Amino acid sequence: MFGLISAQKIYVASVMINLNPIYINISGYRFTPIENIDNTLNQLKALCADLDIKGSIYLACEGINIGLSGNILEIQTFRKRLDHDQRFSGIKFHELYSQYRPYNKMTVKTKTELVPIEDSSLKVGDFNHQYLPPLELKQWLDEQKDFILLDMRNDFEFELGTFDRATQLNLHRFRKLQTKAKELAKLPKDKPIVTFCTGGIRCEKAAPYLEKYGFDQVYQLEGGIIEYLRLTKGAHWHGNCFVFDDRVTINKQLAPEQFHLCTDCQCILEDLDAEFCESCLSQHQVQDAVV
Repeated sequence: MFGLISAQKIYVASVMINLNPIYINISGYRFTPIENIDNTLNQLKALCADLDIKGSIYLACEGINIGLSGNILEIQTFRKRLDHDQRFSGIKFHELYSQYRPYNKMTVKTKTELVPIEDSSLKVGDFNHQYLPPLELKQWLDEQKDFILLDMRNDFEFELGTFDRATQLNLHRFRKLQTKAKELAKLPKDKPIVTFCTGGIRCEKAAPYLEKYGFDQVYQLEGGIIEYLRLTKGAHWHGNCFVFDDRVTINKQLAPEQFHLCTDCQCILEDLDAEFCESCLSQHQVQDAVV
């Protein structure tokens, strides 16, 4: 999406001046019906086996979710071959760069849903929410437009960083969105509401859910937080953005900033040797005592 030519120049330059290798980390998704899911799974496994790339590809009957890391040649080859499949041709990918791979293995597997949500009646594509480009959101924020900016991520992600005027639903897990009826009832339905998440995939279900709940001016931040930070240099954003790989978080400049997080609740831990925060540790101790 953001220019393989420029990425190739960066990679070649790093080799010529003997820098550490530059890896390209791409992420993207598409909601599209996949009927022959086992055949598709095997094809993607074979493709990844041919290339020295790491990361994850998840398939469900509703679509595909991809997060990969490799050098420019490996990623370019993957994308060209993926484009041969009409279902996945032209997927918009985020491209970020690092001097190490944020994945230590390659995983290709199926899931029941790309984004689990406990509402079987909700189907992506059945609703008509709009996509709000990042620069337009920045303009809305610059002008202090009257709208609701709704963070659809989990609590710990919100605590790590979010937009200055964002609202949250106190979600511990996104799949429990339907339990937040009371919080949603407090939001005005006569104002535009803009949903956002890391890369956009959760909002593909969150925005339709809001439409189903009676909101009729629903927008989704196009490209999610990552694309917004890339285009605006983090205007109106504070803190870091959690990412689902070994980088842990990225800052406004899209550079990795690692934090040590609780294994259960993902809150930040000051003790680098600890596995759990005090609250989660006490719960485990109670459970162990019962057993």
